[in-house]
Order: sequence, then C-alpha cells, then structure tokens
Amino acid sequence: MKISRDARKRAKKLYRFCAPEGLVDEEKMRQVMAQLAAEKPRDYIGIMSHMRKLLEIEVTGRTMQVHAAQELPDKGASIFSSLEQRFGPALKKVYAADPSLIGGLRIQRGSDVWDGSVKERLHRLEQNLN
Repeated sequence: MKISRDARKRAKKLYRFCAPEGLVDEEKMRQVMAQLAAEKPRDYIGIMSHMRKLLEIEVTGRTMQVHAAQELPDKGASIFSSLEQRFGPALKKVYAADPSLIGGLRIQRGSDVWDGSVKERLHRLEQNLN
C-alpha cells in the first residue's frame, strides 16, 4: 500500500509525540491509535500503518540477542548489562546456546552484528581461499 507524504509526516509527528525522550510510551501510543480509529481522519489507515512500521523499527533496534557456543553460567546476563550500559535499555533480550557456532559468541543488536564465532572465522577463511 502506498502511503501519501502527508500521512508519513503526520505519522512521524504522532510517533515523536508518543516517544518524547526516545522511548515509546505504550499508553500514549494506545491512546493515539484509538483516537485515530475513532476520528478516522483522511488517510488514517496510512498513518496507522506507518506508525506501526516506525514502532517495529524501534523494537527491532532495541532487541539484543546473544548466541553462545556453550551454555554460559549467567545466561548472558553480564553481556546484556554491558550492552545496555553502552547502548541503552533493551526492549527484548534473547539468549541461546548454539553448538553449531563451534566456539565463541555472536551478538546482535538491531541490525548490528558482532560475530566472534569459530564458524564465522572458518567461513571467512573459506571465502578468502576461493
């Protein structure tokens, strides 16, 4: 669905209203969406869908994932705390032990990936040899 320029601008303005300090206030977001649904202004579906997209980008950007080759004793809590000190609070934290990594860690925050696993090193070595 194509969204008009005015709908995008209005969605961004409403989104900034719901996230004044960079963190989205869920209650404000619910109120704004309910008011849009009730009033049904021009192109309200486009506004709501763009606000949803902006919210998805925010949640994805604030999701932290830690994959370790072996089970860590603290389930990655120390890694999550150091990441939060550097990048701010996480909305969602995912920890998993992945034996296919062979050794090391793979950390992902939003679209940023830090891969220090043996599997990735072997993959890079293979790419350099070909």
